[in-house]
Formats: sequence, structure tokens, C-alpha cells
Amino acid sequence: MSQENIEQFQQEEQQQEEQQDTAQITQDEKPKLEDQVDQNLPIFIQVSDPIEKGSGMQKHVVYAIKGRDALGEFEIYRRFNEFYVLRDVLLANWPGQYIPPIPEKQIGSMTIETTNERVRLLNIFCMKMTQIKHLYYTDEFANIFLRSGNVDISKQLQALSKPSVQFQIDNYKRVFEIYDIKEPPLECIQKMNAVQSFLKKSQGLLNRLYDQAKSLSSARKTLREQQSLVLNAILPEYERLVLTDCVENNKKLIFTNPNNQELSQYLQQLKEVQVSPLDKLQDLITTEQRDLEAFLQAFITRDNILGQKQKVESKLRDEQEELSRVMAGKPTLKGAFSKLSLEEQKQKLEMSLQDIQKEVDLYKLFYQQVTLVLTYKQIDKFKRDKHESYKRIIGDMAKLEMEKVECCRSTIK
Repeated sequence: MSQENIEQFQQEEQQQEEQQDTAQITQDEKPKLEDQVDQNLPIFIQVSDPIEKGSGMQKHVVYAIKGRDALGEFEIYRRFNEFYVLRDVLLANWPGQYIPPIPEKQIGSMTIETTNERVRLLNIFCMKMTQIKHLYYTDEFANIFLRSGNVDISKQLQALSKPSVQFQIDNYKRVFEIYDIKEPPLECIQKMNAVQSFLKKSQGLLNRLYDQAKSLSSARKTLREQQSLVLNAILPEYERLVLTDCVENNKKLIFTNPNNQELSQYLQQLKEVQVSPLDKLQDLITTEQRDLEAFLQAFITRDNILGQKQKVESKLRDEQEELSRVMAGKPTLKGAFSKLSLEEQKQKLEMSLQDIQKEVDLYKLFYQQVTLVLTYKQIDKFKRDKHESYKRIIGDMAKLEMEKVECCRSTIK
């Protein structure tokens, strides 16, 4: 290889290192948004008004996001895919954390029902984000997603430099107030394993419960349709064709009696679309399924830290092997591109080894920290939230059933 190519290789390598360092400093030294606002101020946010834009292959739907928070008012339109990109960025920057779920991507043409369902589920996502202030008041969500006028918001989010491990460690200390980072005790690991096992079993249970609710809901819908057919068509027609000639006064009839306002109102209710408790149950089960999947992702992102640590350890071994060859006076691939003497190469490698070892130690520390946060903060909070959620579900179901029973009683009377 020529001397010119060697110098070009060295310049490119140096430029890449400088760019990475600059990007890292920019991200780490940026003032934390949540420290600049009053997080006790109420947050209002709503997703609404889906609008179809473009044509052909470019056709897509945008959703209006309006609201007010500690930074002021905002109103912006976002595509569904941009919610996905946002969530992926949050998952990468907050390992071991529950990130609220969003609905699955839809393959094929969009229907009005699908669009309206997305609006409802995206509202749930935003509502849950408001309850997790350290996620809401991040630059990614509160500044970029809710306020940026950038045409390509996905590219802007993906272009954000990943925070350094040291920055994440300091950030987790500040947010979760766990300062004594140590090797998680055995009970901590057992607790995590038990929760993961329980959630995976619950997924299977919810799937079976959903199928049962769907089957019962379909049967009840068929029954309701048949009931409506009998009361709105068959019996009134029977009265008109058979009974009318047998009575002197139409007021003695039931369905064709113009004065029977109570029956008319009930028949009108049957014609209208009613929300069945079983339909409501299906919806609640689906929401819970997404929530469980999202919480299980917290364990996956925690494990990803180990994968990153292993990559750095592999790099450490390569550098150690390089140093051994240099100390033995053997030629190396990197040495072929270097103008440094063997002693200078040795010193450079030793310094590099120190830096890489520090990085390995940081990943180990961060993994321990995330494990403690997940065990003592996230799991306990998730349990409390689920208890409250299930209480509301039971209350809503009971209310719907009582309303249906009352409606049936009124009909019998």
C-alpha cells in the first residue's frame, strides 16, 4: 500500500473519532429538559382529526396532536410511523424501562374503523406518557415529537446521538434516586425471573380469555339482532296483518299502538348500536396484552446492555492481542498503517486498553443499576398500576351489566 493511502486511512480514522466525540459531548452536555420545567403543572394532550394525505403509494394518514404542558401549548400533525420511530428511540435510550405500547402496523388499505381505533389507542399512549414525567419531558418527546416543524421528524429522531453510558448512569441516578449501585442480590434476580414467568403465562391466559370473550360477544350480537328482528319487524307485521281486524281499537294493540311511547323508545334503542360488556372486555383484554408485551420489552432492553458489554469485551481482547504482538516485535495490521515506533504503538495501545476497560466497567455498572431500577422501581409500579387498572375494569364491567339488566327489567314491565 502506498504512503498516500496510508495517510488517507489515518486521516479518515482520526476524523471519525473526532465526529463521535463531538456528537457524544453535544448529547451529554445538553441541559436536561425536565430540570427546566415545573413537572407538577397539569398536562393535557389529545390525538384527534385523522386526515388522509397524498395519493397512490404516497397516501397516508396524519393525526392531530394538541395540548398544553409546562412548556406551553402545542399543535402538530404526526404520521403513525413517526410514533413507532419515537418509541424505538425511547426504548434505546431508556433500557429496562416500561415504554407505553402503540398499536400494531396495519398492512393493506385503511378503513374508517381502523383509523378511529388508532386514534383511541394513540390517545392511550399519550395519556400514559403524561404519567411518566421523565419520559414525557425528554427532548425526543416534548421538544421534537410534539413541537418540531421538521418535515422528516423520523430522520430527526434517528439522527440524535446515543447518550454515553456514563451519562445514562448519572441520568438514572437522578431520576430513580438509586445511588448505591452494587451487584443485585439473589432475591432481586429471583423476583425478576418470577415476574417474567408470570407475565408470559398471563399472555397465554389473556389470549384464551380474548377468544372466549370474542365468541360470546359474537353470540350475544346474533341474539340481539334476532331480538331486534322479532320486535321491530315480525311482531309488528303480525299485528298489522292478523290482529288489527280482531280488535275494535288500535290502542289495545302493542306494537302498532301510537300511544305506546315506552315501547317505541325501547325498540329505537335496539336499532341503535350498543356497546356490549363483552365488546368492552375484548377491548380491555387487547389493551392488557399490549401492556404486558411492552413491560416484557423492558427485560429485553436490559439484556441488550449485556450484549453491548460483550462487544466491548471482544474489542478489549483484540487490543490485548495487538499489544502482545507489538511487545513481541511481531508485525500487526494496524502497525502497517502507522508511522509510530513500536514503543509509541505500545503506549497508544496501553492507553486504549485503559479506556476500553473503563467502558467495560461502565457497562457492568449500568447493567447492575438498570437491574436494581427494574426490580425495585419498575416492577412494583407496574403492579400498582395493574391493580388500579383491574379495579376500574371490574367497575366498568359491573356498571355495563347493571345497565343491561335494568334495561331488560324495564322491557318486562
